[in-house]
Amino acid sequence: MHSRAASPTLLAYAAYLATAVASLLALAPALQGCSPSDITGTSLENAGLDDDASAGSSGSSSGAGEGTSSGGSSGCVTTRPPSINPSSLPSCCTDGAAHCVPTQYVPGADKQALASCSGGYCVPDPFITDAAYQPPACTAFNSTPGVCLSVCVPQVAQYKTILTQATCAATELCAPCTNPLTNQPSGACAFAPPTTCSADGGTSGSSGGSTGDNPGDAAPAPAVCPYTGPPLINVSTLPACGPDGGAHCLQGALVPTALQSQLATCSGGFCVPDVFIESGGNFIPPTCSSLDGAEGRCLNTAIPQVTAEESQLTQSTCAVFERCVPCFSPIDGTKTGACSLSCDPGPTKPIVLFPSCCDENGTDEGRCVPTEIIPSSEQSNLGQDSCAKDAGLCVPSEMLSLSTFKPATCTATGFLVGSYTGVCLSDCLSFGIQGIALAQGDCESEHTCAPCKNPLTGQPTGAPGCP
Repeated sequence: MHSRAASPTLLAYAAYLATAVASLLALAPALQGCSPSDITGTSLENAGLDDDASAGSSGSSSGAGEGTSSGGSSGCVTTRPPSINPSSLPSCCTDGAAHCVPTQYVPGADKQALASCSGGYCVPDPFITDAAYQPPACTAFNSTPGVCLSVCVPQVAQYKTILTQATCAATELCAPCTNPLTNQPSGACAFAPPTTCSADGGTSGSSGGSTGDNPGDAAPAPAVCPYTGPPLINVSTLPACGPDGGAHCLQGALVPTALQSQLATCSGGFCVPDVFIESGGNFIPPTCSSLDGAEGRCLNTAIPQVTAEESQLTQSTCAVFERCVPCFSPIDGTKTGACSLSCDPGPTKPIVLFPSCCDENGTDEGRCVPTEIIPSSEQSNLGQDSCAKDAGLCVPSEMLSLSTFKPATCTATGFLVGSYTGVCLSDCLSFGIQGIALAQGDCESEHTCAPCKNPLTGQPTGAPGCP
């Protein structure tokens, strides 16, 4: 004895991945001379790991930012110390070759990119053994330049489900030079150790490679929206999810915290529509025709709020795993958020409201809801009222969102049935022939006390709001 109709609002769903991997492999900023963020900097080699080597360094710093160079500039080393044998250090990684370098030899900025270990930080062996080591070039998962980095680096391990091995060694993955979602340098390709330093700590002369020397290090133009290139992430490498398809499980680290509450969870992450994953969030959902011809957008049923209203939304021209969500609520005209995702320019058509109905003392208490979204089992409880034949049936406004509709309880004494308890329902409903046996009871005006159980049989009536 209840009716369902479109929910008045659908919370605005922002671009899922506009900032999802902003920190992807941000292991270090582009090197500028002896920047302390250089993971291959002198402090990670044997700049006096033993007392003898330290004493023979002629005053050179054992770590960027922790001493002075031979030229007198603070925080800069102009000559590199000898390489060391990693086997003299404790092993610290089970997935690859890396050893624990004492804390005093690891620059502060590098510490953020490395895993901690007993008394120091876990550094991949190539950076320890070769003072001039530069990661090999490779082609990253989004077909752009990248470099091979050890899975012992925490952020490489964190994104191993997305990164590919490409031509890298068995314990390495190909990290992209450019963040595919921001089109800005990721920091992965900034490993180019300097050889000389100026007085202010910057590079002078030959640097052995600087920002711009590696593909992807130069700052390209910001990402274009909507994105039209090849998929930024191959969704086939991710677990499928969603009730109808067209979505995959993206690990939680790639989904902004503020958006996670709007997504369904899946094993290890959140269920995100493919179009948003493949475009990095720079995507405009297709325009469609919603209820009563209102403008809408095709959104995946993997979004919980779309799933909740799926039976009340049209398919229109959307894919089989999408439904057409109107730009504005057909009940009160408020924005649903469906037409403000990512770089969507917004709706171009006027607001379309369901026609009003059920005039009670000069006030319209209902809306004409299209029959196509009212379950057939409930249509008998609704009347035509003032609705046109093609406009649907009259549904009480207070019942247009069953998720928030909670009718008041009541007691009444009805004709032939005596005293009973129930819930207060709008007189806009069609109570049928049994309506003559019901009374207002202690309900507000324009309401009838509908019994929760049939007073004659004791069977549930199905009235909404009843236990």
